[in-house]
Amino acid sequence: MARQPTPSPDVAYEAIRRAHMAGRIVVFTDAHVLNRPGSPVYSTVDVFAPTLILMASSLTLLFAFGIKEWIVALVLVMLWQAYGARYFVEWRLHRRTVDATVRNMHNMRMLWELGGIAIALKDWPEKNCVSPYGDWRAFAGDYLIDPEPMMEQPQG
Repeated sequence: MARQPTPSPDVAYEAIRRAHMAGRIVVFTDAHVLNRPGSPVYSTVDVFAPTLILMASSLTLLFAFGIKEWIVALVLVMLWQAYGARYFVEWRLHRRTVDATVRNMHNMRMLWELGGIAIALKDWPEKNCVSPYGDWRAFAGDYLIDPEPMMEQPQG
């Protein structure tokens, strides 16, 4: 396929946003890049609150029922922390990242420069663009924007 001219950032972003809303593209996230302090989509509440709430509730069990129930609750908290919390945090991070990306172009640019995002066509996942080195504007121009209306734009 011949490469289309790179559209303006506004046109490219609107094409990506519409394609996401229509379910034509998928946004992938890398939790190792995005889930750290300094990232705009990082949430300390998601990371620490579930564990603190479970620990506090297990202490309530200690005072209300006794040591056996407390040990059982502590084992369940440890299992959650070891096997479940990571997937919960990654799921929430992915939702926040996708929401921020399609909310406005400033968020899209900021997260794209940070890295940890990839956009792919839903029907052809091998057609993708990975941040921060991929050109999301060219991706939108090649796969999401009809080339004929783009050619008719007045030059000015």
